[in-house]
Amino acid sequence: MTHATDRQQHSSKGFRKRVVHVVEAFGGGVAAAVRDYVRALPECEHHLVCRLRPEAETLEPEWVEEFASIHRIDGGHMGATKLVRATINTLDPDVVHAHSSYAGVWARAALVGNNTVRCVYTPHAWAFDREDKSNAQRKAYRAVERSLSRRTDVLAGCSRAENQEIRAWGAKLKTVYVPNVAPEIQAQLEKAQITDWNQSHAPLVVGSGRLTMQKDPEWFAKVIAALRAAGHSVRALWVGGGDDQLQAQMEAQDIEVTGWVDPSSVLSHLAQADLYVHTARWEGFPITVLEAAQLGRPMAVRGIRAFDDIGMPLVIQRPEDLVQHWERLKDAQARETIVAEQNAALWENTRSMQRERLAEAYGLELLPTGALGIDLITP
Repeated sequence: MTHATDRQQHSSKGFRKRVVHVVEAFGGGVAAAVRDYVRALPECEHHLVCRLRPEAETLEPEWVEEFASIHRIDGGHMGATKLVRATINTLDPDVVHAHSSYAGVWARAALVGNNTVRCVYTPHAWAFDREDKSNAQRKAYRAVERSLSRRTDVLAGCSRAENQEIRAWGAKLKTVYVPNVAPEIQAQLEKAQITDWNQSHAPLVVGSGRLTMQKDPEWFAKVIAALRAAGHSVRALWVGGGDDQLQAQMEAQDIEVTGWVDPSSVLSHLAQADLYVHTARWEGFPITVLEAAQLGRPMAVRGIRAFDDIGMPLVIQRPEDLVQHWERLKDAQARETIVAEQNAALWENTRSMQRERLAEAYGLELLPTGALGIDLITP
């Protein structure tokens, strides 16, 4: 699929930087992040080379208009690399921004011998952190990433932890932390009030994500089981689907599972959470955490690398750890304090900061508001 808009036809590369985004699977959190990057820098002319995930078809139809062209990958790794190289040769971009592991390989292989294009790479979670892979596979992923780092100009990690890894290798490339941001949330979205929990109010504990090993809904089920075993009455909801057998197991443990729902429904469910618990085994930086924070939901997060060094107030290492915090969490004021501390920890996850950092990664001098007749995001 190739799509062109008037933006491409009426632009000049000499006036606007041209960026080619390479995405191995356009859908879910990566698609949301890439679209945020495009909206953050309307000064640039953005093109997309991608393999579409099935859920991309559920995005609002306007998303294709965000890109000057879209080139769909249908083949395997060799075909993907050839398409990326052909797109680079045709468009002569200023920047190639690769998103996730395989796209990082395709883009950097396609750029061999090309010293004029700035190569920016965002892992959106390192492949060698994947706990669904064997130790041998993870070592191989790490070796490949270390080797490819020499062909990378900028590592634009979506968390500080992503950048820290490559610094530990002694790699000489530039690192820029480009924070993820939450989507715009409707002001009229009804949110649960933060009130004291008592015997007449069983708090709603919410988890979210696909029913996969990465999001680890079984860890969420253990959190709920530990709370109930300690005598605490809680309602439990998992927002997401994808594994019918696992969904049935969770429902048998009195955990409601929504199945797949659209993004607006995810936000509606999150808004009703008395406590959000993020249980993923590994992440780049989770959009759902930012959504919960924007909705003013107190949360507990699993102690994974994505949350290193940002100061989240309630981090748990084991499912049963939440029990020891429960008496404090019953108090509304204590949860209000947690919400305030969350906001302080996530101070960089704003649209203005994302725009500034992405421009740094691209080597772009930001234009003043209104230049090119484009409405830029105000800091």
